[in-house]
This record gives sequence, C-alpha cells and structure tokens, in this order.
Amino acid sequence: MRKLENILVVLEPQTSDQPALARAIYLATASGAKLHLFMCAYDTAIGIASFLSGGQRQNFIQTILDGSKVLVERLAAGAREKGIVVSSAVRWDRHPTDAILHEAEQGFDLMMKHARAQSRADMMFHSIEWSLMRYGPCPVMLVKEGQWDDVGQVLAAVDAAPESDTHQTLNKAILEHARFLAELLNFDLHLVTAYPAPPVFGMVSSAADQAVNYRARMSAMVTSYLADLGEQYGVTEQFQHAVEGPVDWVIPHVSEELVTEFVVMGNVCREGRAGLSIGTSAESILEQLNTNVLMVQVTSEAS
Repeated sequence: MRKLENILVVLEPQTSDQPALARAIYLATASGAKLHLFMCAYDTAIGIASFLSGGQRQNFIQTILDGSKVLVERLAAGAREKGIVVSSAVRWDRHPTDAILHEAEQGFDLMMKHARAQSRADMMFHSIEWSLMRYGPCPVMLVKEGQWDDVGQVLAAVDAAPESDTHQTLNKAILEHARFLAELLNFDLHLVTAYPAPPVFGMVSSAADQAVNYRARMSAMVTSYLADLGEQYGVTEQFQHAVEGPVDWVIPHVSEELVTEFVVMGNVCREGRAGLSIGTSAESILEQLNTNVLMVQVTSEAS
C-alpha cells in the first residue's frame, strides 16, 4: 500500500452502528481518501418466501432497497460533513460475498469491514470476512469494536524463514503496508515472527546438548533475519520480536502484550484458492486476535 486514495467500506445492513465506517472516516481524514459505501440488502425472509407472487416479491425487495438507500445516504452525509468525498451503492443479492467482491472489482486501495464475532467453524466455512480475506482483489481490513487511540502500535507478522520467492514477496508486501499504516497514523511499527521449538531427538545421551544447540542456532538465525528486515524498514531492535513457539500462540500473545491497534498478516493466492503464509493456524490466530487485522495478498502460480 503505497497510497490510500479509494476505500471500499462494506456496511452492515439494517443498523446505524457501523464500526468499519467510523474507522474508514478516521483513515480518510488522515489520508484524503475517497470512500465508497456498499451495502448488500438481501433479506432471507423475502428471498425464500416461495408463496409470494413475482409482483409481491418485487414490491418487498424495492421497499427493503429504498430503506437501505435512505440509511446509507444518512451515513454518507455524516462523512461528507467532515469534508470527505463519498459515493455509495446498494444491491440485492442472495450471495453477499459475491456482491462485495464484484463491487471491489471497481478498483480500491483498501476494503474495510466490521469483524463480527463468530465461531471458528463459521470463520472457516461460512464467514463472509474469511472469503473476502482469501479472494479480495485488494487488502482487507477487519475492524473490531472500540475506538482507535491517537497513539498506537502496528504489528507486522512475517515469516522468519520464507521458503520461496513468493513468500519473500509476501513479507515485503506485509512490511510495506504495515509501514504505510504506521506512518499515516503516526503509530509505532513492530515486527513479530514465530519459530519452532527444538524437535524431539532420539534417546541418546547428547539429546539435551543437541536441543540447546538447535535452540541457540535457530534463535540466532531468526533474530538475524528480523534485524535485516528492521534495518530495511526502519524498525529498531526493541520493536523486533522473535519468539519461540507455535505461530497461533505467538502472534496473539505479542499483540496482546503490546496492545496493538493493528496486526498486518499475509495471504498467498493461487488460482482460485488461497493459503495463508502462516499456514493452517490462521483460523486460530484470527479467532484469538482482539484487534484490527489487515490482510494483504500476493499471487502465486499453482504448484
């Protein structure tokens, strides 16, 4: 993210409480970005009512659309009062994820949406938010409840041992977005990476020595890599966090200790499917993080 000129704000239907919009106004005020407000106004009660005639169904749909447009325009007016340029759109679509992704194809620097509380099963299989993070054409920011402080921390979660050029590119994208966000809001930028504990060695007398040697060498390797990234992106040593442990524990733990406002993570997209750079623990990480999450993507050819 080298610029922030156009932000897509995904609104929640039938409510005036819009955390994503409030945060988008905050970013737009800092950056001068334009906002595009989008609401998918589909109502299941009408969508599945097979007993309605075509004319009755259309009347109900139009009533819901009209009410949603009034709500969206009221929200847009509040942003315009702050000097922000705002456009808007409301759609009726039984597949809200598809509707949002279609709207995003217009070209935006950032998509923002309220992160709803949900179970891990919902996050994995049914969540709109999860699908947007996997398939969105631009970075996606999931906004949690609560106010943003004037002083805060941005935590960039990077891979300590990138296995390919794609994952090195992903680290770079994560750091560029995190640095941009930190500079825009005048927040501190921190780096975090997790590395594994020593493997279980065979039952030999030197096993303990091997474990100690492994731990020291692994720590040195990861710390050195993190220091190189810190030098490239202007992150001092005290803001570099190389922590031994499972990634789904390390990232939420460090985020909580720092009381971060944002965690920036990465996603590798491969021809219609996606895999998080932090692996299968991603669902657990996202479930545990009690902060705003910015997900960035890079594209790789399927292997």
